Amino acid sequence: MRKQIGIMLIAFWLPVSSNATEHADQPTPEIVGSLDGEQREWFILSHGRDSNASFVELGDDINIDITGSVDDEVWEGEEALSISLTLNEEQLINSVVLYSIGGASISPPLFTSDGGEVTVTLTHYERSSQTVHVAGKIEGVMALQVELGETPSPEEGIEIDVAFDVEAQKVEF
Repeated sequence: MRKQIGIMLIAFWLPVSSNATEHADQPTPEIVGSLDGEQREWFILSHGRDSNASFVELGDDINIDITGSVDDEVWEGEEALSISLTLNEEQLINSVVLYSIGGASISPPLFTSDGGEVTVTLTHYERSSQTVHVAGKIEGVMALQVELGETPSPEEGIEIDVAFDVEAQKVEF
């Protein structure tokens, strides 16, 4: 009887244990939410000190650039979500959000917060000497920009509602 109970406990434990190990190796997306009503996720890729999330200090301002990729292994601009934040004394003073749709680089056609009605709010900001941990939310309607130099059209926009939680690496020149 004890042997049967032991075997039954092991049988229940094995699938849970192997499933947990399998999922533990998968990267966690740093940007998640909905884009045009569809659930999406983007990953911040990094190799050593080379990262898709970085920041520079320009006087009293800190500029944070984040590019999320839909693939957790491939560095490409297709369907990338780019977020640029400028902070001064830990307060957000400017933001630009771009969603590329046209190719392997971030150039039109794309959706942009410029000309749209997008609100970016920060929920967390923490700075160490070489990293910035920033989290927040992006909500609103992004405008479509078809060609470079053309005014973005909010009438052909898409809704965005995503949250981000990113650690950016300092870039030094």
